[in-house]
Amino acid sequence: MSAAVETDLLGRAETQTPDRNYLYTLGRLGVIAILVAAWTLATRVTDLVPAVNETVTTLADGFVAGWVYPHLVSTVRAVIGGFLVASLIGFPAGFLIGRSHWLGQVFDPLVSGAFAVPRIIFFPILLRIFGVGESAEAAMAAISALFPILITTAAGVREVNPTLVKMGKSLNLSTWQMVGKIYVPAAAPSLMVGFRIGFSISFIAVIIAEFFAAKAGLGLLVSRAYGLLQLPRMYAVVILIVLIALAGNLTLWLFERRLRAHVA
Repeated sequence: MSAAVETDLLGRAETQTPDRNYLYTLGRLGVIAILVAAWTLATRVTDLVPAVNETVTTLADGFVAGWVYPHLVSTVRAVIGGFLVASLIGFPAGFLIGRSHWLGQVFDPLVSGAFAVPRIIFFPILLRIFGVGESAEAAMAAISALFPILITTAAGVREVNPTLVKMGKSLNLSTWQMVGKIYVPAAAPSLMVGFRIGFSISFIAVIIAEFFAAKAGLGLLVSRAYGLLQLPRMYAVVILIVLIALAGNLTLWLFERRLRAHVA
């Protein structure tokens, strides 16, 4: 391919990228507009759905009055704590299973089978061990996020190009250097998918746990508001939960895109 043709193709790609980003942004805004319109229509059909402006006002009042902060902090701490524990256990365990054929043959069917078990059944046991509070919720989040992180890490390590591994060994890299310079960069896209899924599942696990037994948390707020028929407050907290989940996943997604661009 000549230099002139390459320059022309690069120029076309550069001119198309802004247009595509604009279309993507327009599409996302369109989805939000459709959801708001559907919500507005639902308020006219049933009294069980409060108005959009009333819900947003209630959410803003929660931050101004301060009643949302203790519950928000409790949920976020449980999610982050459980997610970090799952990452610290799931990554090295998945790495070992992915690197060892024997460990893979032994643990792959066991992990896959355990992944299908509903994690909520362990919550009564965790309550018995840790008591009602953030510790039990964080443990629930850790158990829930562990499996996707472990499975995707093992799969990503197995897919690393053997040539890269041989090159690292030929350079006499240590074990830690092999992990940091060969395996993690090569398997980064797969690893980030696992971390994104793990974060989402840990967040879901904490919210569900707070519905059953909790001293504080956004799930508890939703449960109380539902019990007292405080529908604007209930919907306001649900919106807050959705925004937190979107923000966390968007952060990990942007980090994943940077890793993919760096690896490429």
